[in-house]
Amino acid sequence: MTSNLPIDQITFCIKTIHRPWACHRLVESLRKEFDSPTIVVVDDGRPELRFSAKYPETAKHCRVIDLETHDVGVGIGRNTAIDAAETELVFLLDDDQIVTPDLHLDRVYQRFNEHNLDILAVRQGGGGQPMMLSPLMNGKRIWMHRGEYKRIGPVCWCDMVSNAFLARRDTIARIRWDDAIKTYEHWEFFYRASRIEKLAIAVAVDCSVVHAHVGAKPYGDLRGRPKFRAMGLRKHGFHSMRYPGGGIVNA
Repeated sequence: MTSNLPIDQITFCIKTIHRPWACHRLVESLRKEFDSPTIVVVDDGRPELRFSAKYPETAKHCRVIDLETHDVGVGIGRNTAIDAAETELVFLLDDDQIVTPDLHLDRVYQRFNEHNLDILAVRQGGGGQPMMLSPLMNGKRIWMHRGEYKRIGPVCWCDMVSNAFLARRDTIARIRWDDAIKTYEHWEFFYRASRIEKLAIAVAVDCSVVHAHVGAKPYGDLRGRPKFRAMGLRKHGFHSMRYPGGGIVNA
């Protein structure tokens, strides 16, 4: 990374539950790429599956917040991490991502400022392409699909990006995730950020993290709860959602 990257002004924020090995892998990858990165990990898992319990030597390089309540959900977990950050900038990450030199955080930081963006994301493996959230059927169905408003070089403006992004802490602390939506939270956060709050959101398509999904049953049992997707849809007055592949789910 180039010397003009103010790594001391960035906090890497990670919400984790029941995937301590994945969180350990991510933290170690951050420490390999950056000199003494500031990392906040929020863990709402059961005590025996906590990152800090399984990998104490790795955890000592982070500020780990072990929440007393099990399964508070992604919303509260990420909000807790953002609230704990003390730097101007935050970089959000999922616990099953891995940081490599392909992140090119120096480029991300430069473009974030150059284009006066609120959120600038990177790709995650083969995913993380620029996405749109388009209302259909007189505003009763939301369509999640590939697309962009404009493109300048490798930077694409859109509505929704991957959860690997740079932003100002105060911006995300204001938008926040909905505490009540424990999972299926991603589209709802970006719907508000893009369509309601009108944030400038983009993807740097030539920068990326690795997405190495870890399928753990204790994690999967908590993730697949469509009632929270329905909660988000009803919140914004939608009766259904159309996915990029054409599939439709109802609230």
